Amino acid sequence: MSEGKKVSKVKVFRFDPEVEKEGRYEDYSVSYEEGNSVMDVLNHIYENIDSSIAFRMGCAGAGYQRCGACAVVVNGKPVLSCKTLAQEAMTIGPHPKFEVLRDLAVDFDRIKAIEEGATPRVRITVDPERCDGCRDCVFVCPMGVYELKKTGGKPISVPVDILSCCGESCNQCSIFCKNTAITVQDLNDRGKK
Repeated sequence: MSEGKKVSKVKVFRFDPEVEKEGRYEDYSVSYEEGNSVMDVLNHIYENIDSSIAFRMGCAGAGYQRCGACAVVVNGKPVLSCKTLAQEAMTIGPHPKFEVLRDLAVDFDRIKAIEEGATPRVRITVDPERCDGCRDCVFVCPMGVYELKKTGGKPISVPVDILSCCGESCNQCSIFCKNTAITVQDLNDRGKK
């Protein structure tokens, strides 16, 4: 292995509803370089190890996109795979909000029931003084985290599905908020595996 390369032990969710009753995780060893994304690792698996793996990609990482198609869960946390750095040990699953089409590819039109008792991995703050109810965050959020609600006679954005938020790996809501009313903060994961 060349200098600067690392090996990631990756567990990827595999499920084909046409032939299987339930999903399973498959193990892969993938060499990657510092700075590679989870999307890079998935592409490496597809191109070099197992071309049957299904996942979504759109922008593949450069700049501020309004995509969100590559949303997955890495080590229990919803993220955009194109903007999340690869780690030496990763468990990659489909985003839990949507029904699985196959493997990591989900159907954004089929929403699953919200899991009770789940703990949010992000903190979302909306400053009601700055929010003017423009709905940009509602339209730009790929996971449908926000709704507009009237508070004190004024429409403001309200996070209604924090569990689905991809946090700082996405951050589209705060990037495109013209009034800087939204702050998204990944919560500290120390002590959790």
